[in-house]
Amino acid sequence: MSEALWEAKELAESGKYAEAWKIVAPHLDGEPNDPKALLLASFMLEKQGQSALAYQVCKQLTTQYPHNAVAWVNLGKCCDSLWRMDEAEAAYHRALNQVKAGDTETKVTIYTNLSALFLQLGQFEKAKTWGDKALKLSPEHLKARHNVGLCHLAAGEWAEGWKQYEASIGSPQRIAWNYTGEPTWKGEPDGTVVIYGEQGIGDEICAASMFGDAIKRAGKVIVDCDPRLQRLFARSFPQANVYGTRNAKVLNWADEDQKVDASIASMQLGAIFRLEDDAFTGAPYLIPDPDRVLMWKALWAHKAKPVIGIAWTGGVKETAAIYRRWDHEQMAQIMRAIPAHWVSLQYKDAAAEIAEFRARYQDIDLVQYRGATLSQDYDDTAGLVASLDCVVAMQSTAVHIAGALGVECAAGIPKTSQWRYGAAGDTMPWYRSVRLFRQERFGHWDTSGIQAWLRRRYE
Repeated sequence: MSEALWEAKELAESGKYAEAWKIVAPHLDGEPNDPKALLLASFMLEKQGQSALAYQVCKQLTTQYPHNAVAWVNLGKCCDSLWRMDEAEAAYHRALNQVKAGDTETKVTIYTNLSALFLQLGQFEKAKTWGDKALKLSPEHLKARHNVGLCHLAAGEWAEGWKQYEASIGSPQRIAWNYTGEPTWKGEPDGTVVIYGEQGIGDEICAASMFGDAIKRAGKVIVDCDPRLQRLFARSFPQANVYGTRNAKVLNWADEDQKVDASIASMQLGAIFRLEDDAFTGAPYLIPDPDRVLMWKALWAHKAKPVIGIAWTGGVKETAAIYRRWDHEQMAQIMRAIPAHWVSLQYKDAAAEIAEFRARYQDIDLVQYRGATLSQDYDDTAGLVASLDCVVAMQSTAVHIAGALGVECAAGIPKTSQWRYGAAGDTMPWYRSVRLFRQERFGHWDTSGIQAWLRRRYE
């Protein structure tokens, strides 16, 4: 590789894609078939979300250079991003066949990518097998440790799971915050501790189940959360000082709250307080605004039938949204189980889709209350959910808020389920009010179990 391409590689690996492109693009103009430049191009395209274009580059690369292991690795990563999982697995195995003797780094990358692939598919045993292979060669590999940690957590092997999962703090998925150069909190009593939010809003809600434990242990707790959760968390944990300043560049905290002794990522509280099954109570812990709840209940009093929340999709592209959804026919099967006033809990505007649904299924009463579900204050959503008779939801934030409030919930769990829902069974330790209904096979949802659950509640 030329000196210029080495520089481009270093820039790309540090996320400076625009600067790297200034080197790679003119190089490709002169040498459009240079495999090293094409590998860099495919890497940068995939990292910038242009997976389809990167996929085409990688296909060309593997055709021209079938013995290049890295080309197959990049193709596998592109297929993974596009949710072409069978093709991704095949590409990674082709890569393994082409790895040169002594190239441990590439082999560890392939093992780790296979582990991540099976994690996304909810196949935790296979994911752990490949992750363990990576760790055997590179015991401190952060991504491999993260993957293996999630497998342990899915199996309820809490102590080892939290230990390995901790390796991902500081990654793009689990950004590490530090306020005054303080150490990570390990559960020491007394002192001022900041608990900072991480990942999605559902993850923050789930982790909040451990705030009460932290408040009892530490001298003073400050919660740095998503601004949408500030009011809800402040009411639910009055002993803590709650700020909705997650990701803020400037903290508008009181002066006395800027003296910090330790900090910790919110989900990592499990390494202190959730080391065995008995530590999970599953009890509700969030307190909705009583006025909002009364307002909604006054409205429901005029419906003369059960009022049930429903969320029929979940996730984003990267978290298998393609598999986390019921289509309209499956929705109708669920909603016809009992006569009810159905309330949309979709977090994006679903007005057009609801209009289409109601035109086709005119006997089903489905409504969106956008002031509650599209609000930037999750207190509005919590007040609505707390007023409902129950919730039916695809794996999504709706499951977390229902469980955190103690509202009974039937949750649809796809084959691509995440570790919080465990590897099997119909319950999860975080919420005793949530019942899991697992997808039996990809591409097919049998909703009869949820229908029976609803009928039993209202027979």
